Amino acid sequence: MNYQKILPWEALRGLVSHYWVATWDRELTAPKSTYYTVANTLTDITFAFADPKPNSGLLFSAVQGHTERANQIEVPGFYHLIGASLFSNAIPTLFEVPAGELSREFISLNDLLGVEAEHLTEQIEEAANTTDQINLLNRFFLSRLKSRHEEDNPMAYATQLIKINQGQNRIPELASACCLSQKQFERRFKCFTGFNPKVFSRIVRFESVVKSGKSWNSQTEAAHELGYHDQAHFIREFKSFTGLSPREFWKLSED
Repeated sequence: MNYQKILPWEALRGLVSHYWVATWDRELTAPKSTYYTVANTLTDITFAFADPKPNSGLLFSAVQGHTERANQIEVPGFYHLIGASLFSNAIPTLFEVPAGELSREFISLNDLLGVEAEHLTEQIEEAANTTDQINLLNRFFLSRLKSRHEEDNPMAYATQLIKINQGQNRIPELASACCLSQKQFERRFKCFTGFNPKVFSRIVRFESVVKSGKSWNSQTEAAHELGYHDQAHFIREFKSFTGLSPREFWKLSED
C-alpha cells in the first residue's frame, strides 16, 4: 500500500488534522472490500474509488465518526481512498451538529449533508488528479466557516495537553489547569470533543503507539515506555481499540 498525508491550508489547521491518500496495487492484492476502523479521536470523511486514475468512478463516500471501538464494514471493493481527518471539535463548526452526534457512526456523506454532499462528490469524482481533489476539500471546508462557532479555548488547551503528554495526564490536574471543577471540566470536555476526558486520553495514548512507527525489542518494552502498567494491559487495550493483537494489526497494515 502506498500512503501519504497532506496538510490542510493554514486557515483550516485548527479543524482539519490532515488529508490522506491510500492506494493498493492491483497486481499485488485483491480489491479491498472491508473498511477497517479503529479507535480514533478524529472523524474521517472518505472517498473510495476503483483505482487512482481520473474518472475511475466513485464507489462510495462515508463519514466515520470518532470512536473508541474497532469495527469492520463491508463495502464495494476499492483500490484507492482519499480522506479528510477532522478534529472532533470541528464537527459543530463545519456541520452544525454536536460533536457527540457522529461518535461511533459510519454513515454516507449524503446522510450528513444531503444535496451539498452530492455536489461535492461530483466535483471530487470529476477532478483531474489528487491535488485538485485536496484543493476542492480545502475550499469546501473553508466555505463552511462562515458560521464558525466560538471555540472553547480552555478545552482546546486541555486536548493539546493530552496530546503533548500522549494521554498520560491526570484528569483532576487537567481540570485545575482549566480553572474548573472536575465535574464542570468533564461536562465541557465531552461537549467539545464527543468523549469523556479519560476515554479521550486512552485513545490518544493508543494513537501515539500507532503513529510512532517505532520498533520495540518486546511488547513489554513498548508497554513500559508508553505508560501502560504491564504488557497484558498494553495488549488488552490494543485489542479493545483495534479488534486485533499488536502483531496482527501491524501485519494488516503491511497488506
